Amino acid sequence: MKNIGLILPGGGMKGVYTSGVIDFFIEKKIKFPYTIGVSAGACNGSAYISNQHGFGKVFYTKYLNDKRYINLRNFFKHNKSVLGMDFIFDEIPNKLELFDFDSFNKAPEKLIITATNCMNGKTVYIDRHNCDDLLKAIRASCSLPFVSPIVDYCDMQLLDGGLSDPIPIKKSQNDGNNKNIVILTSKEESSKKPRYLKKLAKKFYTDNTTLIQAIDNCYDIYNDSLKYINEQQKDGKAFVISPSQSIKLNTLDKNHKNINNLYELGYKDALNSYGNMVNYIKN
Repeated sequence: MKNIGLILPGGGMKGVYTSGVIDFFIEKKIKFPYTIGVSAGACNGSAYISNQHGFGKVFYTKYLNDKRYINLRNFFKHNKSVLGMDFIFDEIPNKLELFDFDSFNKAPEKLIITATNCMNGKTVYIDRHNCDDLLKAIRASCSLPFVSPIVDYCDMQLLDGGLSDPIPIKKSQNDGNNKNIVILTSKEESSKKPRYLKKLAKKFYTDNTTLIQAIDNCYDIYNDSLKYINEQQKDGKAFVISPSQSIKLNTLDKNHKNINNLYELGYKDALNSYGNMVNYIKN
């Protein structure tokens, strides 16, 4: 398959939906030459490249009740992070659930990891073939504002890629992919900006007006991205797999039943979309 991109947006715990889709792709030996992942999508993209079936589901579910994983108290104890970032991006992949770096490094497929530069508000696209520290790059992409510390990476200060390019289909198209498979993790068609968002950003990032503005703009950027995806889908330039039913799950949700159900839904939706997706790719 040439000139086909796989677009994996974020969504926090809703990213488990993408894990289900990815596992179906791995079972079917579907290998897209180009993947671009945002936040949780970058995590799923790395598991896809390394061909690790089930890695995403384990990552989302096995340690859900571990206080080192998601814990409000971590905000006050561990670098102001509700998420245990050292646990998630060091102990789990390096000690507890080994990430297959060997298979990942041998795979020819491209993976682009997105993050947001806190100093200018622009998207940083990290090509895994030119990346010396994969886990740190993914960590930067997954570092949500307010609940995770800013990540220093290659003389840049980075946060969640979803702030600046939440559904990076335009990047994929600019890189030469005229067809794109887009995985959306939510059934909702748009996202409403919380009224308190800018005020909260000003309290957290007092001296960084650029980052405050980026946070304030992110919902508008997301909604514009969704609109563009819909247009591309109508024009036959994008094939979208998204939840066929609504399963309520928030960004940092710990509802084990809903997380498992959303994984199963991702797998089922990928299965049900398979025939149409193959036709889209071929025609």
